[in-house]
Amino acid sequence: MLEVNPREHYSPAQVLQSRTGFLEFGSTSIKFYILALTGERAGEVTEEIKIPWDVGYDVFLHQRISPGTMSRCLAALMNLKARFPDIAFEGVTGVGTAALREAQNVEVFKRMLRENLRVKLHIIEGGIEAFLLETGFKNSVQLFPSAILDLGGGSLELVEYLSPVSTKKTSVPVGAIRLHCLLRRHRDLFEYLREGRRLVLEVLGSHLVGPGPALKEVVGTGGTVRAIVQSLGSDRFRLEDIQGLIQREIHGKPQDDFLPHRRSAFLPGLIVVECLFPALKVKEIAYRGGSVKQGLISLAQMIPVTSGG
Repeated sequence: MLEVNPREHYSPAQVLQSRTGFLEFGSTSIKFYILALTGERAGEVTEEIKIPWDVGYDVFLHQRISPGTMSRCLAALMNLKARFPDIAFEGVTGVGTAALREAQNVEVFKRMLRENLRVKLHIIEGGIEAFLLETGFKNSVQLFPSAILDLGGGSLELVEYLSPVSTKKTSVPVGAIRLHCLLRRHRDLFEYLREGRRLVLEVLGSHLVGPGPALKEVVGTGGTVRAIVQSLGSDRFRLEDIQGLIQREIHGKPQDDFLPHRRSAFLPGLIVVECLFPALKVKEIAYRGGSVKQGLISLAQMIPVTSGG
């Protein structure tokens, strides 16, 4: 894991502050992480705020961020700025992932953030996302070979820990929101399921090249996996558990206590996870959350605050 001095990468004005923040723009939500600069928790995230947004649906359906999504995003961020007056937003770094890197009008969005909030947005590639996943979980890996996967709205990041000194990182363009947008024309749920399985297995087959090692442990993180363990009441699940949830979804007894953005993403997310079992040749996946942001902290601190948007 990258070793970063919390003060080392900030301007003199920022060091006078007791805390700063950075933004993660995902496919289904914007996350605002508040980072302590002083005291016993210096360098740690002390508060995390999540704001749902529809950019994944915009981009995976129309390849563009809609004006309405931009406007609602700006309003939400202006509210954050007013809520935390001690945090200088001109020193806040934004990191964008799958949806933003595919949006044709992302430069307009970046300019909006820069001109209205002086927030600098950096779009990272899938390989960097996988590196951040590796960074966040590296210190907790004890079994080799093992793997960790992060299933988001737009992509799947997979890190295989082959040995204490060797990893294999893969970014796969398959995610719950992306898959839902591809399948939206299928009104029949059985057809939706059948075509979803076909698409996911096709994409996984083209990216997970060659037989991998027999994995001793697979850990999953991300919103879909978290929703699965919430539904099952267990932090470990097998293929038959996923298939049971799929049957519940298509037979009219869906999980009804999700937020709206998670509701529509649940069935396509289940399809992706179901296909991962044969693709990775595993019998069980365990959930673990929270550590991905450590990689984001390291990345945000290494980006110079004077760089352009």
